[in-house]
Amino acid sequence: MIKPFKKIKNNRKTQILIVIIILFVCVCAGIFWYIRTNPVMPQLTIYFLNDVKLPEKDQKVLIFSPHPDDETLACGGYIIESIKRGAEVKIVLVTDGNRRSLKDLRYLEFEAATNILGVLVNNLIFLNYPDGNLIQEDQVELEKNFRSRIDSFNPDIVLYPHPNDTHKDHAITSKIVEKILEQSPNKKIAYKYLVHHPLYPYPKKYTPDLYTMPPISLITFDGGWERLMLSEETKNLKQKVLKSYQSQLKNPLLKNLLESFIRENELFAVESYPD
Repeated sequence: MIKPFKKIKNNRKTQILIVIIILFVCVCAGIFWYIRTNPVMPQLTIYFLNDVKLPEKDQKVLIFSPHPDDETLACGGYIIESIKRGAEVKIVLVTDGNRRSLKDLRYLEFEAATNILGVLVNNLIFLNYPDGNLIQEDQVELEKNFRSRIDSFNPDIVLYPHPNDTHKDHAITSKIVEKILEQSPNKKIAYKYLVHHPLYPYPKKYTPDLYTMPPISLITFDGGWERLMLSEETKNLKQKVLKSYQSQLKNPLLKNLLESFIRENELFAVESYPD
């Protein structure tokens, strides 16, 4: 009587194991299918992301913006909320935005946009490097210039482009800022933002009710993505600020990209320096 009972018990264990294996394979297949058919994280995963750290009163925030409008697109909401909380925000505008011979106009748009965001005009730093040609600049001098801005302001939080941004001006700015922060003796929180990427924001059109989610290809274990959820008031103000950049919005190749940054949240990859 005992042997048949053991045999039945073992058969049940085998059946349970087979069911578990089948479920595991189905889950893996589902994940693989999703990754192949959906290039960004699903909308519901927004609730699993941590919130970014907003500055406290009198803390300092330094933003590196390669071109006029990057500061608004990627972190306009962060700037608005930081100033509301009593932080001091400075923006380093790296290039002159003159790729289509619109330097003066783009500078005026930048000043108008940042004024609406609440940034003091004295906290705008113009480096005047040629738009689209940072790679041809003396990289040592470029690093020296960036370093002087960081050292003199000594920010608590630094925002700068993500290293996987496909625009060369953004990628170079990221590389240099990261090098400086890695060598900094003072602890700083760094938030990396993305502007130019085939899958970001996704889709590239005006969809204000969607969440901005990271491309699956940029999900890593060492630098997690964090969210800034925008109130309706902040989102509306960001949209108003974006209208300052009429020179860009009139370009049909850029309009969809710019308007796709009006979403329910902003997104940043977080780092702390030094480790």
